[in-house]
Amino acid sequence: MVTLMKKQLLTAFVILIGANTAVAQEVSATDLSRYELFEEGETIKTLTDLQSMEDAYKALVADGNCDAALPAIIEFYEAANHVSNLIRRGNEPYYDARRDDQETIARDRSLLNNLISAENTFNNLIKQRNRAWVEEAKCLLSTGEKQEAVTRLYRALDYISGDERQLWKEARTLLWAEVGFSVEN
Repeated sequence: MVTLMKKQLLTAFVILIGANTAVAQEVSATDLSRYELFEEGETIKTLTDLQSMEDAYKALVADGNCDAALPAIIEFYEAANHVSNLIRRGNEPYYDARRDDQETIARDRSLLNNLISAENTFNNLIKQRNRAWVEEAKCLLSTGEKQEAVTRLYRALDYISGDERQLWKEARTLLWAEVGFSVEN
């Protein structure tokens, strides 16, 4: 008798979990709150906007004006990260597709070229963001905010790819210098 009750309870439990999962999937598919990408008053930045923002922060850095450059750098890399994610999102159906479907998509040369162009733009924006992170760290070092700079370099080194050799070298050299390490030691 007890075994029969346990089986019935287990069956009821499995049915309830399955029902809750189905309801959760239905709600999450229609709930847009997880897709809210912009804060109140925030606007969409374009690639042209990003170029202007990057030029502005680079000019401030070149003039040695790190106090003014820091907020401009932060604004740039946050926007670059946002725009890169928006561009990459357009490729998600391809990334999520099964292998056979990806092969079918790849046969459409026009579509494939569009996806490649988007991926290249995404990758370039990520490299620009990474460069801005290192520039931010350099400015923080110049203003005496060493802990903040080390944190930024640590983050940058987490995301700098192996093909960004010069940036990688610059970031690691700056980081190592803060702890007194040099390859010459």
